[in-house]
Amino acid sequence: QEQQQLLQHLPYWLLHAALNSSRYAMADKLKHRSLQLLCLHGHGSSGETLCKQFEASLFRSLAAPVPENTEEGIDVQCRCIDAPFSEPSRHKHGRQWWRYDNDGTGDRPQDWAEAEVAATRLAEELATAPVPCDGVLGFSQGAEMVHALAVLAHRDDPRFGNGSRLPRFGISLSGAVNPGHFEAPGCGGPPLGCQGPHAPPYKRELRLPMLFMADFVGDKWYSTQRFMETLALYKDVTQVRHSEGHTVPSPAAGPQAITAVRDFLVRFCAEGHG
Repeated sequence: QEQQQLLQHLPYWLLHAALNSSRYAMADKLKHRSLQLLCLHGHGSSGETLCKQFEASLFRSLAAPVPENTEEGIDVQCRCIDAPFSEPSRHKHGRQWWRYDNDGTGDRPQDWAEAEVAATRLAEELATAPVPCDGVLGFSQGAEMVHALAVLAHRDDPRFGNGSRLPRFGISLSGAVNPGHFEAPGCGGPPLGCQGPHAPPYKRELRLPMLFMADFVGDKWYSTQRFMETLALYKDVTQVRHSEGHTVPSPAAGPQAITAVRDFLVRFCAEGHG
């Protein structure tokens, strides 16, 4: 009942470690404190849908303690928010962070003003969160938003500059950096992947620690090349490959994937907010 009341007061929150009521009762006995994640859904989806997807995802497995240490279960609290623009073509209440070009089949924003609105929305959510966010997680187009945050912070965008509540890490699920960041007016340089000078960031310049999870072979929405180009931008990146396609990975991704995710998150459990 206590868990249900909490969920009523915090819409779009999913407490992964609270999915089992007995585990919820033990939450205050965990060795590490809770991690706070701001979660961004994919194109045409919603925050509510993403939270429901987490119920059967690999991340639910993190609530269970590892066999050799019963105090190492990870308590992750997720706040799933809606994108600013409507996209009801597949779902009545679907949302999008921006429209894609080429009538929705392209890779870049149709209107960069929408991408700027989306970035501002993300900055506002980080600044006004009731509890500072440790990390930002995104799936698909939401993952593009996570990479946009890292790129804009690197470029000293005032929305993500000094004094802002920047997250300490990012999680990218089946998504990649948008190539338009390197082609926008004022940035200069040829399209990404072509010869000539480019706007930053360059390889290994993005310092935001990143957990990067994707099906590099069978994603179908993002190519292997886009995944590899995105990985190359980060100095501190944990790569987790799976074979589940374009999806929020399930526990079937395997024990090695679960261990890699756990090891990545434990780094920040122990560090605290400071």
